[in-house]
Amino acid sequence: MSEALRRAQQFHEALAKDPDNAQAAAGLAAALYEHARELRRNGALAGAVAAFAQAAKFASGNADAWVAFGNACMELELARVRGQADGAPEEDLLAYALAAFTRAAELEPDASLTQSRRALTARYACAWVEAAQAQAELSRLAQAVPGRFTCEPMAAVALLADATQQRRGIEGYCLGALPAPAAPALVARRGTRLRVGYLSSDLHDHATAHLAAGLFEAHDRARLEVFAYACDRDDGSAMRKRLRGAFEHWRDLAGRDDHDAAKIVADDGLDVLVDLKGHTHGARLPLLARRPAPVQLHYLGFPGTIGYGAIDGLVADDVVAPLGREGEFAERLLRLPVCYQVNDARRELPPAASRAQAGLPEGALVLACFNQAYKLTEPFMAVWLDVLREHPDAVLWLAVPHELARRNLANFAGQRGIAPERVIFAPTLAQGAHLARLQCADLTLDVLPYGSHTTGSDALFARVPLLTCRGTTFAGRVGASLCTAVHLPELVAESLPDYAARLRSLCADRARLAHYREHLADRARLPLFDTEGFTRAFERLLEGACLR
Repeated sequence: MSEALRRAQQFHEALAKDPDNAQAAAGLAAALYEHARELRRNGALAGAVAAFAQAAKFASGNADAWVAFGNACMELELARVRGQADGAPEEDLLAYALAAFTRAAELEPDASLTQSRRALTARYACAWVEAAQAQAELSRLAQAVPGRFTCEPMAAVALLADATQQRRGIEGYCLGALPAPAAPALVARRGTRLRVGYLSSDLHDHATAHLAAGLFEAHDRARLEVFAYACDRDDGSAMRKRLRGAFEHWRDLAGRDDHDAAKIVADDGLDVLVDLKGHTHGARLPLLARRPAPVQLHYLGFPGTIGYGAIDGLVADDVVAPLGREGEFAERLLRLPVCYQVNDARRELPPAASRAQAGLPEGALVLACFNQAYKLTEPFMAVWLDVLREHPDAVLWLAVPHELARRNLANFAGQRGIAPERVIFAPTLAQGAHLARLQCADLTLDVLPYGSHTTGSDALFARVPLLTCRGTTFAGRVGASLCTAVHLPELVAESLPDYAARLRSLCADRARLAHYREHLADRARLPLFDTEGFTRAFERLLEGACLR
């Protein structure tokens, strides 16, 4: 028994004898909170949620306790969706998390970090009324206390359409949550080859690997010496094996603390280190704070400014980061000549699944959006449902694994006169099976303010056209970049009314949708899928980044 649990039992016994003992209640809350943190560190998420819930119960006026409870619920819900939860309840975690963050926001209404968590959780649940309330509070705080505004980075790119607020919130978060980075070292070129490292926890069967494997393999070994720094554990997949063969040097950093991991990187004497995670799950920004390489860039993982002094440059293109918008980013922008997002030309497209296998009605017009639930927004959903009402043979196909979100979406569709069976929820599948079923769609639909990224590339790779809308931030412009790189600029709308009009036009012209499929089938002539050309441009970008 841990010391925290032993103390919790003692305080619980004291409360049983004297229920009005405020000191015992406070002590019990603190002990349970510590016990919950221990369980969370040890990976026992279900137990941690229960302990956090008890801690919040006995410390009902403590905002931090409610935030911890909400964070644990969200972590367990996302683990459940990935099939990694230990005994997680099926339906209530999102509701628990939203209630916890709402209570914390009531206790500390000016805590922008809490409001950002509340808003993002509401978006996961497709609880748009609650999301709008929290987002309004977030915008109020961004304007009222600009110098102290803090927003979790993933919430910032998902919620904030104002790029200035987005940068300010992310920088505020980094200032409070991450160590101060060391000063950059001088660049010292060794030998004739550029020494390049990639830092990632996605070097396994993961979406990032499916995009970038071809880049790692196509590097010119005569010009570059390439190192992998894997912060994840070997999943035994074919992709992991392929990636290990793609790099000249492979370093396993999983289980290494930041000090030891940074020393391993520094001892390799890199010219440039490319971080592939940013602020996403599994990131190692505190490692980068130790400055193991003289030039440190971010690429691919996070769709916006990192806002942290350990990152010198951000890889982009002219669409996601238009000329004149440099102020949206804390880093130096390094622009690629076409789309910033790499795609793997070696990836194979499996035979298409049948409509019946995909759970879709034969002969229907299938409109698909496989973005995560937190990206879905009421204005775009309303447009989609209005089009469904105009086309009785159309269905909407979504990838929403959260039960609460599914119920909320079904209720929203019902309110707009759409029968529940016309909104179809796709189960989570492995990459190959997903690409097989994706070919059943007639058109994929993008959203704002955080649009399709890997999901957009998957659709175009599967020969399914993507209708997108140009946003006001990096995260909202990726769809436009993808469509431009497959020579389909007419699928980029410039406003929501324009998007709605283009969607109606496409749904009324099935021949045009078929033409787009034929166009996308000829991938060899589309810049988005030219891995070799992309790699040469990326190598020039890396060389230029070291000449400063």
